[in-house]
Amino acid sequence: MDAPEQVPGLLKLLLLLLFRPVDLHYRLRGAGIRVPGGRIGQLWREQAEGNRAAGVYVRRLLLLLVVGSPLTTGLMGLALFGAGVPLRGGWGMSALFCSAAGLALSLVSGLAAGVLLGSLASLSMLVGLHATAGGAFGPIGGGAAGVAVGVCLGVVTGLASGSIASLAIGRGPSVVRVQVAAVFTSVIPMFVWSGTVNVSFAGAVAASALVAFLVSAFRLPLYALEVLASAVAYAVERFTGRPTLSWVPVRHHNLSYLPHPFLGRHLALAVRSRPAEVLAVADACLRSPGNILVGWPWVVQALESASATADGGAAPRS
Repeated sequence: MDAPEQVPGLLKLLLLLLFRPVDLHYRLRGAGIRVPGGRIGQLWREQAEGNRAAGVYVRRLLLLLVVGSPLTTGLMGLALFGAGVPLRGGWGMSALFCSAAGLALSLVSGLAAGVLLGSLASLSMLVGLHATAGGAFGPIGGGAAGVAVGVCLGVVTGLASGSIASLAIGRGPSVVRVQVAAVFTSVIPMFVWSGTVNVSFAGAVAASALVAFLVSAFRLPLYALEVLASAVAYAVERFTGRPTLSWVPVRHHNLSYLPHPFLGRHLALAVRSRPAEVLAVADACLRSPGNILVGWPWVVQALESASATADGGAAPRS
């Protein structure tokens, strides 16, 4: 199968890569791309074999890395400088360096990995390197500067790790794998900076990188918004009767590691009248690490409801 029209556009491709990498994996497989998380060489070989979708996918990701990322970083650097944040000069060259590093990573590890790490690193270096070197957080070797560097490191690796793994294997990484990656993210800078700056700075970098990695990998700030969205969607359908299952966050984010409240009760409201929609939400639950157990019982119930309706039988129990 070769369906290049199924490859998302630039902005949607980036959003899917960040928030719905599991859905993106299956969408790209449906377009005929055999290895969505593959290296540039692998994807080019697919294109050479007549797979136009692989060529479209490569071109769009490279456009994001080579053009979109440096341009966004440059604009953000100008905005921070205009707002009075002290920055060490040369952020434009840093952006180009990160794009080049991402391109190199795309050749040896994976195209999506190179694009994500290169783009996120380019943005984070404004704070983690240029603002820190410019004195925005006090002395370069101080604790506040170390925290800033560690937070930037942890956010980049935490956000990228889940998306990269999910795109490659079609499911979110396990909690154990996230924890192991967090430990490595913390230990490596401890060794690097303890020998080049001082132990206290290295400790601040390591501790803040560990916390930032876990917060970013488990998407904890986003979870607060998901709780609110789940409550609002349930309340609207519960009290007004307006169908709101399309609002539930599990359909728009694949990497929630905590269950969404009200989701089971919300599915119960719609299971008799809209079993197909319940099935779609339950399928999204199966792709969300924190909501698998929420969605699976409702898959069975929705199927029973749909079968009973088709056969003219009685409605199932709620």
